[in-house]
Amino acid sequence: MYAEVIVDISHEAIDKSFSYRIPEDTVLHVGDPVLVPFGRGKKKAYVLSIHERVCFPEEKIKDIDSVLDKEFSVEEELLALAVWMSREYGTGLNQCLKTVIPVKKKVKKRGKATELLWKAEEAPLSLTEEQANVLEGIKLAFSKGEKAALLFGVTGSGKTEVYLKLMEEIIRKGKEVIFLIPEISLSFQTRSRIEKRFPGLVSVLHSKMSQGERAESMEKCRSGEVKILMGPRSALFAPFSNLGLIIMDEEQDRSYKSELAPRYETRDVIRKRGELSSCPVLFGSATPSVQLFSKVENGKLPCFCLYNRAVEGSTLPKMQVVDMRKELEEGNRSIFSRVLEGKIQERLNRGEQVMLFMNRRGYAPFVSCRKCGEALRCPHCDVSLNLHKNGILQCHYCGYQTNLPKICPNCKSKYLAAFGTGTEKLESICHSVFPKAGILRMDRDSTGKKGKYEEILQAFSEEKADILLGTQMIVKGHDFPKVTLVGIIAVDQILLDSDFQAGEWAYQLITQVSGRAGRGERAGEVLIQSYQPDHPLLELALKQDYLSFYKEEKNYRKRLSYPPFSVMLAMQCIYTEEAYLDYILGKLMPRVQERIRDGGGETYGPFPATVYKIKDKFRKIIYIKHSNHDIILQLRDYFIQELKQEDKRNLILLQFDLL
Repeated sequence: MYAEVIVDISHEAIDKSFSYRIPEDTVLHVGDPVLVPFGRGKKKAYVLSIHERVCFPEEKIKDIDSVLDKEFSVEEELLALAVWMSREYGTGLNQCLKTVIPVKKKVKKRGKATELLWKAEEAPLSLTEEQANVLEGIKLAFSKGEKAALLFGVTGSGKTEVYLKLMEEIIRKGKEVIFLIPEISLSFQTRSRIEKRFPGLVSVLHSKMSQGERAESMEKCRSGEVKILMGPRSALFAPFSNLGLIIMDEEQDRSYKSELAPRYETRDVIRKRGELSSCPVLFGSATPSVQLFSKVENGKLPCFCLYNRAVEGSTLPKMQVVDMRKELEEGNRSIFSRVLEGKIQERLNRGEQVMLFMNRRGYAPFVSCRKCGEALRCPHCDVSLNLHKNGILQCHYCGYQTNLPKICPNCKSKYLAAFGTGTEKLESICHSVFPKAGILRMDRDSTGKKGKYEEILQAFSEEKADILLGTQMIVKGHDFPKVTLVGIIAVDQILLDSDFQAGEWAYQLITQVSGRAGRGERAGEVLIQSYQPDHPLLELALKQDYLSFYKEEKNYRKRLSYPPFSVMLAMQCIYTEEAYLDYILGKLMPRVQERIRDGGGETYGPFPATVYKIKDKFRKIIYIKHSNHDIILQLRDYFIQELKQEDKRNLILLQFDLL
């Protein structure tokens, strides 16, 4: 017997399979890690397939040295998933294997640490009539062979309770569930609800865990000790052997898109995992992605809707846009409009809670010289440095830090000043304007230490603070019944993105932020401060009508042939020397453009990326647009082949994004 293996070396030149003989009395399965002779040494490899014969001379085939018992085996379906991802996202199979392999090594089990637990209900909640109808509809659809469905419900409509009922059904059948959430900050409240409903059957995975903790979670899945794995996108690769359901909550969230190779879209990989595991997939969202909802409109995906909030008497919040231009004209230079400041004070007087959203962390977005006009920039990235309250200037792309200088490095003047506002500055202003209020800030800076997410959310849930402010971390999935006012401080920051998906992202974010208000019995209110109060997107957001937004967005994309009315591929070329990058692309692009044009596609670029330089590497982007997905992949492969002809030393790094 012979095995085809992939050697675990991160090098493109050997990203292919090799044949080895399986020694007698060795039991081997697809996906098993093995040690093989390779070159002058021995290397770890993974078994891709097993055959009785190979088309190579017998004397040239070496024996597998040993099976690595102390390593996790890659389940056969995960191996197939890695092969599919390698093809779909143009990434080497080795890199895809590293993505889907649960962990590198087994570890000793550790005692369970004492953790904060949310004050959640012990027993299942009674479903509303609407929830019960939706639940039965989803179960019926899956029983008839539907591979996926969308649960479309307004914020606060009780989607989580429907998920829990479905989990009960799956576990009763002896199967397992993967429950995906966008970010670690969501896991605290939801995890407590799930653990109290299914004690001892839940494991969690997230980026803040140590390698040992992640290994333990994955081993519990592999051994069948737990039935539910909850976590962000990496939880998708849980080595369950009898998977019965995959749930992707907040399907629209951008954090589901991997920013590292393979740059996969979780929404697509999840459907492939469901197909390989023969289990259905349930997407959930109050603001589904346009890509997904287009499948609903075209009849390719069943949709089940929750139009009402689950708590009796709870309604969607009243929304209002405040014109900050008028505030400025009338002499108000504060970050707070007078109406927002007054409404915050009203809530504080009534013992209610407030959430304030600002989509920018730090103290000030940039520091500039008022004499020469130059901003202080990162020496490694094409961005301004952010000022933090401790006087440190930091790059939020590469992490570079330096102290705030006393004079301008460009003109030597003393007139350096901070401009703009981040969450740290907002916190300082809140302490000044509302001195008696308890204030918590939640952003990447305040939650750097392990357990800080839970600590902040626990304190706010126990009403130890009156105001919770922060970035996107505070707006997704949290349920605080006493929050009756949400303020969106600088909405214009999220309206000015140049990406064709910017409108979709902005609408989704505004809706999610707004959904935190009035989730209990008390009415909620949302104030949006803007210098563009007549912006069409804000008008759509005020309607709180996703279908109206979808219709407008669909028409815009159809006119310009953007996805989902075409397939787009962004090819990013990265290198440390700008001149070499320009030289190679200058030689390459004429014939690439001709080939793509002959294939019925369109080419745009190369353009400098939005952030042109990151970590001393220049980035140029080429876009390909075509109506056919498979042809896009063929054109991508042609580009790779042609680039290798010009860049013979493989100096230029390629990254691909399927849009």
